[in-house]
Order: sequence, then structure tokens, then C-alpha cells
Amino acid sequence: MIQQNDPITGRPVQNPYERYDHLRSEDPVHWSKGSQVWVLTRYQDVMDALRDPRLSSTSFSALIQEAGGGQTVKTLEQTFMAMMIFRDPPDHTRLRLLANKAFTPGVLERIRSQVQDSADLLLNDVRKKGSMEIISELAYPLPALVISEVLGVADRDREKFKKWSDDLATLAGHMRDARENAGPASQSLTELIEFLRETVAERRAEPKDDLLSALVTAEDQNDSFTEDELYSMCVLLIFAGHVTTTNLIGNGILALLQNPSQLELLRNTPSLLESAVEEIIRYTGPVQAISRTALESYKIGDTQIKEGDRLSLNLAAANRDPARFNNADRFEIERSEGRHVGFGFGIHFCLGAALARMEGQAAIGAVVRGLPDIRLGEQELEWRPNPVLRGLTELPVTF
Repeated sequence: MIQQNDPITGRPVQNPYERYDHLRSEDPVHWSKGSQVWVLTRYQDVMDALRDPRLSSTSFSALIQEAGGGQTVKTLEQTFMAMMIFRDPPDHTRLRLLANKAFTPGVLERIRSQVQDSADLLLNDVRKKGSMEIISELAYPLPALVISEVLGVADRDREKFKKWSDDLATLAGHMRDARENAGPASQSLTELIEFLRETVAERRAEPKDDLLSALVTAEDQNDSFTEDELYSMCVLLIFAGHVTTTNLIGNGILALLQNPSQLELLRNTPSLLESAVEEIIRYTGPVQAISRTALESYKIGDTQIKEGDRLSLNLAAANRDPARFNNADRFEIERSEGRHVGFGFGIHFCLGAALARMEGQAAIGAVVRGLPDIRLGEQELEWRPNPVLRGLTELPVTF
């Protein structure tokens, strides 16, 4: 299997989980000289950091500024820093309350059958071939269809959306190469915001029964999203929700194929589907790490963290911590030990978690039901080099 890049060093590694295990046991609060960041790999340390008010989420601004100056960086910075995932209270609290008005169970439930129908239809299109490439024929198009529907994207614009989301995800996942990636990301962002400007105006004039209309009309105590905040929320939905869900589906199907006893168990016990998706997120989640910045000096155990230090909270390592999970390196879909941190925790818990779970269950359930003799193809598998967003470039299967 071709290597992906290590989120700690940026260098290619065969299996990042071996590196995480070594750090967790030998140096769990690790100073990475190359990245100038503290790397946390223990479950409890990561959980504590996720809910620690002394750690700020706003470090992304400084990272983008490393890409250089000019209007290119200014546009990126303005849009990313308006996203609530890069804001601290009270700004984050205000934005989250507004977003919660749109991301209601009712809004999501209305699209559940549509998500499942889309997954089934994508499989029907390839069923007679006897083979398929999971990423391009299922894992990518399903979240693309869902995002397209909730944002009102026409079929003709979906390829544009792919480029826009890929460019923005490349920037967010490769901040070591921010100077190189800022130009394409800025161009895609400019085009995307122009598209959103027109679409939002249409929803204001004529609201529909969809998520974008809910965002446009969301209010809390006479407060609502500003225009820039609304665009930033949509951009976040597109690049974060799309890329991570694609990786969730691809990683999950690979984990089942590499663990045939678990695949057979899921096939025989469909009621385990929700549990299986949670185990996929724990075992091979699409987001490897998230960043924070210390607002004041404090200690983690005996290690002194100074004000202004950056920290990388390694979610993937925490989710394989044997102090928290029995047989942590084994894929077990009946696991019932409770909370993983694949969606984060605390005030920044992933807003789109319910939607990602829904799409993961729809796609993986459709594969397990519809392709009873599915097996891996002969090609060597390759992970995308993105060190933060873990996913396959291709996943060929036969059936």
C-alpha cells in the first residue's frame, strides 16, 4: 500500500498508526521541531484539550498568513476566520446557536430517504459490471449529490464544486505548503462565493424546504448570519462535509473488506449498521488531527505549555488509545465502549456529524446489502498525501 504523509512530520509513512502508538507510549506530549507544535496522542489528553477554554481555535489565521500577503491571502483569511470552527466564545457561541436553528433533526430527517435512494441508485448503475471503483462511483458522488441538493447546485455545476472543494481541502490539510496552495484555493473560493451570492439571493426571494433556506432564514433573539458568515458556513459545508464524508465511506468499506468476519457479521445483522459506522470513525476516521493555540501557559502532566504555543490534537491516535479502548487496534463493529473523538468534543463538536453518519450508513448499508460477494481488486491501494484528511485515491472492488 502506497504511503500517505505523516500529520506530525509531513513525511511519507507506510502506516501512521504505528507512529501514533510509538508516540503515545514513549512521548505522549511530543514537541515536533519541524512543525513547531505539541502533539497530543493520549485519549484523555485530547479530550481535556477539546474542552479546555485556555486553548483557542483561531490559529488558522496565522497559518494562512504564512502563505504571504496580498488580496489572495486576505480573501482566504476573511472567509475561513468567519467559520465558527475557527472562532472562540462568545463569537462561536452566537454562530453555533444560529447554525443549530438550521441543522434541526426535522431538516435532516426530510432528506434521509433521498440520501438512501441516491446511494441505492449509484449502486444500481454499476451492478451489472461486476466491478466498480468505490471512491469515484459511490463515496465521492453521494455526498456531492447531497450537498448539491441542500445548496441548490445544478447537475452542470457539480464538477465545478468538485474542484472548489478539492482546492480548499488541499489548503486546509497541507498548511505546510500554504504558500503553494493559496493561489488555487483563493481562485476557487472567489468563484464559489460568487455562486453562493446568486443562490442565497434566490433563497431570500423564494425560500425552499432545504438546508440552505434554513441557514438563510435562521434567527436567534433577533440575530442572524451576516452575509459573510452565511457564505463561510456554506463553504465549510462544501469542503469539510464533502471531503470528509467521501473519506469516511471509502475508509469504512476498506476496513470491512480487510476484516471479512466483521463484514459477514454486519451482513447477517443489519441492525449493527449504526454501530459499524461509529467503529469506522474510531478505527479509521477521515480527520486525523485538529489544531489549537494556548491562550496562557499551563502544564500537561510535567510538560510546560507556553502561551502562544500551538497544539495538534491527534484524534486518530486518541481513538486507538488502549487505555480507553480494549483491543484498540482491532476493528470490532459490536464495540460498545462509548465515545470516540472522531467528531471532536465540547463546543466544537462537528455540526455535520448527524449528516455524515446518515450518508455513511446509507452508502455502507447499500454496499453490504447489494453486493453480497464484494472483494478487493488487485490494484495497489494509494492514500491521498493529505496529512490531516485521511482517504484513498481509489478503491477498486469486484463482485
